[in-house]
Amino acid sequence: MSKLSILIISREIFPQLSPRAFRTTELAKELARQGHTVTLYAVLGKYDYSDFEKETGISVQNIGKMLFATNNSDGKSRYSLIDKILFHALHRLIEFPDIELMFRIHGIIKKERKKNLLITIAFPHTIHWGAALAKKTIPKNKYPDIWISDCGDPYMGDPINKKKYSHFKYIEKYWGRKTDYITIPLTEGKKGYYKEFYPKIRVIPQGFDFDTVKLVNFFIENKIPTFAYAGSVYPGNRDPKEFCNFLSTLNQDFKFVVYTNNPDYYSPFKLVLKHKLEIYPYITRVQLLFELSKMDFLVNLTNPDTIQLPSKIIDYLLTKRPIMEVSIAFPQHEKKVFLQFLDRNYNKRLTGYNVEEFDIKNVAQKFISLYYENKQ
Repeated sequence: MSKLSILIISREIFPQLSPRAFRTTELAKELARQGHTVTLYAVLGKYDYSDFEKETGISVQNIGKMLFATNNSDGKSRYSLIDKILFHALHRLIEFPDIELMFRIHGIIKKERKKNLLITIAFPHTIHWGAALAKKTIPKNKYPDIWISDCGDPYMGDPINKKKYSHFKYIEKYWGRKTDYITIPLTEGKKGYYKEFYPKIRVIPQGFDFDTVKLVNFFIENKIPTFAYAGSVYPGNRDPKEFCNFLSTLNQDFKFVVYTNNPDYYSPFKLVLKHKLEIYPYITRVQLLFELSKMDFLVNLTNPDTIQLPSKIIDYLLTKRPIMEVSIAFPQHEKKVFLQFLDRNYNKRLTGYNVEEFDIKNVAQKFISLYYENKQ
Protein backbone atom coordinates (compact mmCIF):
# COMPACT_ATOMS: atom_id res chain seq x y z
CA MET A 1 0.00 0.00 0.00
CA SER A 2 1.25 3.47 -0.87
CA LYS A 3 1.57 6.20 1.73
CA LEU A 4 -1.36 8.58 1.93
CA SER A 5 -1.80 12.28 2.54
CA ILE A 6 -4.30 12.51 5.41
CA LEU A 7 -6.23 15.46 6.84
CA ILE A 8 -7.81 14.98 10.30
CA ILE A 9 -10.15 17.57 11.83
CA SER A 10 -11.28 17.40 15.45
CA ARG A 11 -12.25 20.00 18.02
CA GLU A 12 -9.86 18.69 20.66
CA ILE A 13 -6.56 16.84 20.79
CA PHE A 14 -3.83 16.23 23.36
CA PRO A 15 -3.44 17.48 26.13
CA GLN A 16 -7.21 17.77 26.63
CA LEU A 17 -8.49 14.83 28.70
CA SER A 18 -11.53 13.62 26.77
CA PRO A 19 -12.37 10.45 24.80
CA ARG A 20 -12.50 12.32 21.48
CA ALA A 21 -9.22 14.14 22.11
CA PHE A 22 -7.57 10.84 22.93
CA ARG A 23 -8.99 9.04 19.90
CA THR A 24 -7.91 11.82 17.56
CA THR A 25 -4.39 12.12 18.95
CA GLU A 26 -3.66 8.40 19.11
CA LEU A 27 -5.02 7.83 15.60
CA ALA A 28 -2.97 10.69 14.13
CA LYS A 29 0.21 9.50 15.87
CA GLU A 30 -0.17 5.93 14.65
CA LEU A 31 -1.00 6.94 11.07
CA ALA A 32 2.17 9.05 11.07
CA ARG A 33 4.17 6.13 12.55
CA GLN A 34 2.97 3.99 9.67
CA GLY A 35 4.51 6.46 7.23
CA HIS A 36 1.51 8.53 6.14
CA THR A 37 1.64 12.33 5.90
CA VAL A 38 -0.74 13.64 8.55
CA THR A 39 -2.10 17.16 8.95
CA LEU A 40 -4.10 17.59 12.15
CA TYR A 41 -6.49 20.48 12.82
CA ALA A 42 -8.02 21.30 16.20
CA VAL A 43 -8.89 24.26 18.41
CA LEU A 44 -5.48 24.42 20.04
CA GLY A 45 -5.67 27.09 22.71
CA LYS A 46 -2.28 28.22 24.00
CA TYR A 47 -0.50 24.85 24.17
CA ASP A 48 2.84 24.71 22.32
CA TYR A 49 2.86 21.75 19.91
CA SER A 50 6.37 22.26 18.51
CA ASP A 51 7.87 19.33 20.45
CA PHE A 52 4.89 17.14 19.62
CA GLU A 53 5.34 17.89 15.91
CA LYS A 54 9.05 17.04 16.05
CA GLU A 55 8.42 13.77 17.88
CA THR A 56 5.55 12.58 15.69
CA GLY A 57 6.09 14.20 12.29
CA ILE A 58 2.49 15.46 12.39
CA SER A 59 1.69 18.96 11.15
CA VAL A 60 -0.57 20.46 13.85
CA GLN A 61 -2.72 23.38 12.72
CA ASN A 62 -5.14 25.60 14.58
CA ILE A 63 -8.79 25.73 13.53
CA GLY A 64 -8.62 29.19 15.03
CA LYS A 65 -9.75 31.21 17.99
CA MET A 66 -13.45 30.72 18.54
CA LEU A 67 -15.78 33.58 19.35
CA PHE A 68 -18.34 31.38 21.07
CA ALA A 69 -17.29 27.70 20.90
CA THR A 70 -14.52 28.20 23.42
CA ASN A 71 -13.68 24.59 24.41
CA ASN A 72 -10.17 23.85 23.21
CA SER A 73 -7.28 21.46 23.51
CA ASP A 74 -5.39 23.16 26.32
CA GLY A 75 -8.28 22.44 28.68
CA LYS A 76 -9.23 26.08 29.21
CA SER A 77 -12.60 27.48 28.23
CA ARG A 78 -14.77 30.54 28.77
CA TYR A 79 -18.29 30.42 30.14
CA SER A 80 -19.29 33.97 30.98
CA LEU A 81 -22.77 35.22 31.80
CA ILE A 82 -23.26 36.14 28.14
CA ASP A 83 -22.14 32.64 27.11
CA LYS A 84 -24.66 31.10 29.50
CA ILE A 85 -27.51 33.26 28.21
CA LEU A 86 -26.71 32.52 24.57
CA PHE A 87 -26.27 28.81 25.29
CA HIS A 88 -29.65 28.43 26.96
CA ALA A 89 -31.33 30.54 24.28
CA LEU A 90 -29.75 28.99 21.20
CA HIS A 91 -28.20 25.60 21.99
CA ARG A 92 -31.17 23.40 21.15
CA LEU A 93 -32.21 25.54 18.21
CA ILE A 94 -28.91 25.78 16.29
CA GLU A 95 -26.38 23.70 18.30
CA PHE A 96 -24.87 26.87 19.71
CA PRO A 97 -22.00 27.40 20.36
CA ASP A 98 -20.58 24.42 18.42
CA ILE A 99 -22.32 25.56 15.25
CA GLU A 100 -19.41 28.02 14.87
CA LEU A 101 -17.12 25.11 14.01
CA MET A 102 -19.24 24.23 10.99
CA PHE A 103 -18.28 27.48 9.29
CA ARG A 104 -14.55 26.93 9.84
CA ILE A 105 -14.30 23.59 8.05
CA HIS A 106 -14.79 24.83 4.47
CA GLY A 107 -11.73 27.10 4.65
CA ILE A 108 -9.58 24.31 6.08
CA ILE A 109 -10.43 21.78 3.37
CA LYS A 110 -10.05 24.39 0.64
CA LYS A 111 -6.66 25.46 2.01
CA GLU A 112 -5.34 21.92 2.31
CA ARG A 113 -6.28 21.19 -1.28
CA LYS A 114 -6.34 17.63 -2.55
CA LYS A 115 -5.77 15.05 0.20
CA ASN A 116 -6.12 11.30 -0.20
CA LEU A 117 -8.12 10.91 2.98
CA LEU A 118 -10.20 13.23 5.18
CA ILE A 119 -11.18 12.09 8.68
CA THR A 120 -13.57 14.31 10.62
CA ILE A 121 -14.11 13.42 14.26
CA ALA A 122 -17.19 14.15 16.34
CA PHE A 123 -18.22 15.21 18.98
CA PRO A 124 -19.34 17.81 18.00
CA HIS A 125 -21.17 16.73 14.85
CA THR A 126 -21.00 20.27 13.50
CA ILE A 127 -17.53 19.36 12.22
CA HIS A 128 -19.14 16.71 10.01
CA TRP A 129 -21.77 19.19 8.86
CA GLY A 130 -19.08 21.66 7.85
CA ALA A 131 -17.29 19.02 5.77
CA ALA A 132 -20.61 18.18 4.08
CA LEU A 133 -21.18 21.81 3.10
CA ALA A 134 -17.60 22.03 1.86
CA LYS A 135 -18.13 18.97 -0.33
CA LYS A 136 -20.99 20.77 -2.06
CA THR A 137 -19.01 23.91 -2.86
CA ILE A 138 -15.43 22.69 -3.39
CA PRO A 139 -14.76 21.09 -6.81
CA LYS A 140 -14.47 17.31 -6.70
CA ASN A 141 -10.91 17.36 -8.01
CA LYS A 142 -9.88 19.54 -5.04
CA TYR A 143 -11.81 17.71 -2.30
CA PRO A 144 -10.17 14.71 -0.55
CA ASP A 145 -10.58 11.42 -2.41
CA ILE A 146 -12.30 9.69 0.53
CA TRP A 147 -14.07 11.19 3.53
CA ILE A 148 -14.58 9.21 6.75
CA SER A 149 -16.86 10.63 9.46
CA ASP A 150 -15.87 9.19 12.84
CA CYS A 151 -18.60 9.27 15.50
CA GLY A 152 -18.29 8.40 19.17
CA ASP A 153 -22.02 8.82 19.68
CA PRO A 154 -24.90 9.24 17.23
CA TYR A 155 -26.58 12.62 16.86
CA MET A 156 -30.34 12.33 16.32
CA GLY A 157 -30.28 8.80 17.75
CA ASP A 158 -28.31 9.68 20.88
CA PRO A 159 -30.17 7.96 23.76
CA ILE A 160 -28.71 10.31 26.36
CA ASN A 161 -29.32 13.64 24.60
CA LYS A 162 -32.69 12.92 23.05
CA LYS A 163 -34.15 16.44 22.89
CA LYS A 164 -33.30 17.41 19.33
CA TYR A 165 -35.46 19.60 17.11
CA SER A 166 -36.77 17.81 14.03
CA HIS A 167 -35.02 20.17 11.59
CA PHE A 168 -31.69 18.59 12.54
CA LYS A 169 -32.92 15.38 10.90
CA TYR A 170 -32.50 17.00 7.49
CA ILE A 171 -29.00 18.23 8.35
CA GLU A 172 -27.95 14.77 9.53
CA LYS A 173 -29.37 13.14 6.41
CA TYR A 174 -27.58 15.68 4.21
CA TRP A 175 -24.31 14.83 5.94
CA GLY A 176 -25.04 11.09 5.66
CA ARG A 177 -25.47 11.38 1.90
CA LYS A 178 -22.24 13.33 1.46
CA THR A 179 -19.79 11.31 3.56
CA ASP A 180 -18.22 8.14 2.17
CA TYR A 181 -18.09 6.25 5.48
CA ILE A 182 -19.41 6.58 9.01
CA THR A 183 -17.23 4.86 11.59
CA ILE A 184 -18.59 3.94 15.01
CA PRO A 185 -16.95 2.12 17.96
CA LEU A 186 -19.67 -0.48 18.59
CA THR A 187 -21.77 -2.66 16.25
CA GLU A 188 -24.96 -2.01 18.20
CA GLY A 189 -24.41 1.71 17.63
CA LYS A 190 -25.93 1.37 14.15
CA LYS A 191 -29.33 1.67 15.82
CA GLY A 192 -28.62 5.36 16.41
CA TYR A 193 -28.42 6.13 12.68
CA TYR A 194 -30.89 6.24 9.84
CA LYS A 195 -31.20 2.87 8.09
CA GLU A 196 -30.52 4.40 4.68
CA PHE A 197 -26.93 4.98 5.81
CA TYR A 198 -26.28 1.51 7.23
CA PRO A 199 -24.25 0.51 4.12
CA LYS A 200 -21.79 3.31 4.93
CA ILE A 201 -21.29 2.33 8.56
CA ARG A 202 -18.14 0.51 9.64
CA VAL A 203 -17.17 -0.48 13.18
CA ILE A 204 -13.74 0.71 14.32
CA PRO A 205 -13.19 0.62 18.10
CA GLN A 206 -11.25 3.02 20.25
CA GLY A 207 -7.51 2.55 19.77
CA PHE A 208 -4.73 2.42 22.36
CA ASP A 209 -0.98 2.39 22.08
CA PHE A 210 -0.21 -0.75 24.04
CA ASP A 211 3.46 0.23 24.22
CA THR A 212 2.61 3.09 26.60
CA VAL A 213 0.57 0.97 29.03
CA LYS A 214 2.31 0.66 32.40
CA LEU A 215 0.78 -1.47 35.14
CA VAL A 216 2.01 -2.47 38.59
CA ASN A 217 4.66 -5.17 38.24
CA PHE A 218 3.09 -7.49 40.76
CA PHE A 219 -0.49 -7.09 41.87
CA ILE A 220 -0.92 -7.46 45.63
CA GLU A 221 -4.41 -7.88 47.03
CA ASN A 222 -5.45 -4.84 49.09
CA LYS A 223 -5.94 -5.31 52.83
CA ILE A 224 -9.53 -4.12 52.48
CA PRO A 225 -11.54 -4.55 49.24
CA THR A 226 -10.65 -1.61 46.99
CA PHE A 227 -12.49 -0.85 43.76
CA ALA A 228 -12.77 2.09 41.38
CA TYR A 229 -14.84 3.85 38.78
CA ALA A 230 -13.30 6.31 36.30
CA GLY A 231 -15.43 8.28 33.90
CA SER A 232 -18.37 10.54 33.30
CA VAL A 233 -21.66 10.51 35.16
CA TYR A 234 -24.93 11.34 33.41
CA PRO A 235 -27.75 11.65 35.97
CA GLY A 236 -30.63 9.45 34.89
CA ASN A 237 -28.50 7.56 32.36
CA ARG A 238 -24.97 6.52 33.33
CA ASP A 239 -25.79 7.14 36.95
CA PRO A 240 -24.27 5.46 40.06
CA LYS A 241 -26.89 6.85 42.48
CA GLU A 242 -28.43 3.50 43.42
CA PHE A 243 -25.02 1.88 43.61
CA CYS A 244 -23.73 4.56 45.98
CA ASN A 245 -26.92 4.37 48.02
CA PHE A 246 -26.31 0.64 48.47
CA LEU A 247 -22.70 1.22 49.49
CA SER A 248 -24.00 3.60 52.15
CA THR A 249 -25.94 0.74 53.79
CA LEU A 250 -22.97 -1.62 54.15
CA ASN A 251 -21.31 -2.03 57.52
CA GLN A 252 -18.17 -3.76 56.27
CA ASP A 253 -15.03 -1.85 55.38
CA PHE A 254 -14.07 -1.08 51.78
CA LYS A 255 -12.59 1.70 49.66
CA PHE A 256 -14.37 3.11 46.60
CA VAL A 257 -12.12 5.29 44.43
CA VAL A 258 -13.59 7.55 41.74
CA TYR A 259 -11.89 9.65 39.08
CA THR A 260 -14.34 12.27 37.93
CA ASN A 261 -14.79 15.68 36.33
CA ASN A 262 -17.90 16.20 38.47
CA PRO A 263 -16.87 15.86 42.13
CA ASP A 264 -20.00 17.70 43.31
CA TYR A 265 -22.10 14.73 42.23
CA TYR A 266 -20.40 12.55 44.84
CA SER A 267 -20.46 15.12 47.66
CA PRO A 268 -23.69 13.80 49.32
CA PHE A 269 -22.27 10.27 49.31
CA LYS A 270 -18.95 11.46 50.72
CA LEU A 271 -20.79 12.78 53.77
CA VAL A 272 -22.12 9.28 54.46
CA LEU A 273 -19.27 7.06 53.27
CA LYS A 274 -16.48 9.32 54.58
CA HIS A 275 -13.11 7.54 54.32
CA LYS A 276 -14.68 4.73 52.27
CA LEU A 277 -15.06 7.06 49.29
CA GLU A 278 -12.03 8.75 47.71
CA ILE A 279 -12.65 11.34 44.99
CA TYR A 280 -9.96 12.38 42.50
CA PRO A 281 -9.94 14.58 39.38
CA TYR A 282 -9.20 13.22 35.92
CA ILE A 283 -5.59 12.27 35.28
CA THR A 284 -3.81 11.24 32.09
CA ARG A 285 -4.63 7.84 30.65
CA VAL A 286 -1.14 6.50 31.32
CA GLN A 287 -1.42 7.52 34.98
CA LEU A 288 -4.99 6.25 35.21
CA LEU A 289 -4.19 2.77 33.94
CA PHE A 290 -1.35 2.45 36.42
CA GLU A 291 -3.59 3.50 39.33
CA LEU A 292 -6.46 1.26 38.24
CA SER A 293 -4.12 -1.72 38.02
CA LYS A 294 -3.73 -1.45 41.82
CA MET A 295 -7.44 -2.07 42.44
CA ASP A 296 -8.97 -5.38 43.46
CA PHE A 297 -11.69 -4.84 40.86
CA LEU A 298 -13.28 -2.13 38.72
CA VAL A 299 -16.86 -0.94 38.36
CA ASN A 300 -18.27 -0.28 34.90
CA LEU A 301 -21.43 1.86 34.82
CA THR A 302 -23.49 0.60 31.91
CA ASN A 303 -25.63 2.75 29.65
CA PRO A 304 -29.38 2.01 29.69
CA ASP A 305 -29.13 1.16 26.00
CA THR A 306 -26.86 -1.04 23.91
CA ILE A 307 -25.67 1.46 21.30
CA GLN A 308 -22.90 3.13 23.29
CA LEU A 309 -19.80 1.63 24.84
CA PRO A 310 -18.09 3.77 27.49
CA SER A 311 -14.49 4.24 26.37
CA LYS A 312 -13.38 3.57 29.93
CA ILE A 313 -14.32 -0.11 29.56
CA ILE A 314 -11.36 -0.44 27.23
CA ASP A 315 -9.09 1.19 29.81
CA TYR A 316 -10.40 -1.31 32.31
CA LEU A 317 -9.64 -4.28 30.07
CA LEU A 318 -6.06 -3.12 29.67
CA THR A 319 -5.53 -3.09 33.45
CA LYS A 320 -6.25 -6.85 33.60
CA ARG A 321 -8.33 -6.36 36.74
CA PRO A 322 -11.78 -8.02 37.23
CA ILE A 323 -14.67 -5.85 36.00
CA MET A 324 -18.19 -5.75 37.37
CA GLU A 325 -21.00 -4.16 35.38
CA VAL A 326 -23.40 -1.96 37.35
CA SER A 327 -26.67 -0.73 35.83
CA ILE A 328 -28.53 2.44 36.75
CA ALA A 329 -31.22 0.47 38.66
CA PHE A 330 -28.66 -1.75 40.46
CA PRO A 331 -31.22 -4.53 41.06
CA GLN A 332 -31.06 -7.28 43.67
CA HIS A 333 -29.12 -9.76 41.54
CA GLU A 334 -26.37 -7.16 40.92
CA LYS A 335 -26.19 -6.47 44.65
CA LYS A 336 -25.57 -10.17 45.25
CA VAL A 337 -22.80 -10.22 42.63
CA PHE A 338 -21.24 -7.12 44.14
CA LEU A 339 -21.13 -8.72 47.57
CA GLN A 340 -19.38 -11.69 45.96
CA PHE A 341 -16.81 -9.27 44.52
CA LEU A 342 -16.27 -7.81 47.98
CA ASP A 343 -15.57 -11.37 49.12
CA ARG A 344 -13.05 -11.58 46.25
CA ASN A 345 -15.16 -13.98 44.22
CA TYR A 346 -14.92 -12.74 40.64
CA ASN A 347 -16.70 -15.56 38.81
CA LYS A 348 -19.22 -13.06 37.40
CA ARG A 349 -16.56 -10.74 36.01
CA LEU A 350 -17.05 -9.16 32.57
CA THR A 351 -15.72 -11.31 29.72
CA GLY A 352 -16.06 -11.62 25.97
CA TYR A 353 -13.74 -8.91 24.65
CA ASN A 354 -10.66 -9.37 22.51
CA VAL A 355 -8.21 -6.75 23.72
CA GLU A 356 -6.15 -6.94 20.51
CA GLU A 357 -8.91 -5.25 18.51
CA PHE A 358 -8.18 -2.07 20.51
CA ASP A 359 -4.50 -2.01 19.54
CA ILE A 360 -3.98 1.36 17.80
CA LYS A 361 -1.92 -0.35 15.10
CA ASN A 362 -4.94 -2.42 14.08
CA VAL A 363 -7.34 0.51 14.48
CA ALA A 364 -5.29 2.80 12.25
CA GLN A 365 -5.00 0.10 9.61
CA LYS A 366 -8.78 -0.21 9.50
CA PHE A 367 -9.06 3.47 8.55
CA ILE A 368 -6.50 2.99 5.79
CA SER A 369 -8.31 -0.12 4.56
CA LEU A 370 -11.48 1.97 4.07
CA TYR A 371 -9.58 4.20 1.68
CA TYR A 372 -8.63 1.27 -0.52
CA GLU A 373 -12.06 -0.37 -0.14
CA ASN A 374 -13.69 2.73 -1.59
CA LYS A 375 -11.08 3.22 -4.33
CA GLN A 376 -11.78 -0.31 -5.56
